[in-house]
Amino acid sequence: MNQNLLHCHARRDECLQVLAADLLAQIQLTLTQQARAGLLLPGGSSPQALLPLLAQQLDGNCVDLSPSDERWVPAQAAESNWQLLRQGLPRANCLDPRQGASREQAAAAWAEQLRGWLPFSAVLLGMGEDGHIASLFPHMPGLTAALDPHAVPGALAAQAPQEPRERLSLNLAMLQRGQWLGLLAFGARKRELIDAVLADQPSVHDLPLYAWLQRSPLPVRIYWAP
Repeated sequence: MNQNLLHCHARRDECLQVLAADLLAQIQLTLTQQARAGLLLPGGSSPQALLPLLAQQLDGNCVDLSPSDERWVPAQAAESNWQLLRQGLPRANCLDPRQGASREQAAAAWAEQLRGWLPFSAVLLGMGEDGHIASLFPHMPGLTAALDPHAVPGALAAQAPQEPRERLSLNLAMLQRGQWLGLLAFGARKRELIDAVLADQPSVHDLPLYAWLQRSPLPVRIYWAP
């Protein structure tokens, strides 16, 4: 992993502006080659501030969008990542991960639809201070299989350590199927984890963040600010 891909900014707004410009450039590149661009984005407060910057210039009518993971709550709930993305980029075709009555049914149907978008134009993830990505949390059941880069690209029922605990998440193999891969992170603790992963410290080898950065088929562009 090339540490030069760690792009540090003094301010969060500056970081988001650079990230938005890079994402827009990648999507526009994809649209010169094909009619539609597939995009995976995370939920949470940091990406929420990114969406208005994308919406200003993005032709959402040509974009297929889905969250990288979802909380197993009603689609219209405040905790819903899909709802956040749908409201932030209202012109995009935003695919709801809730494609079945159970999490297992939903995960299978969601993954089947997303496989029709491959490869994605861009995949952007966030991270937690525990080193999780999407809804792939350290020590959760089934994590080893979910982080296998050679697995069939898919989705799974995931388990978070905090409420709402029941989640849906794409597996690493699906998340890696982008022509552009990125990570957005704010704060000192996340920077410590990123630095430890980039330095290949044994203490972080079991973290999902390590798999995202060190088992990637492409360089991951990391956007960080305090």
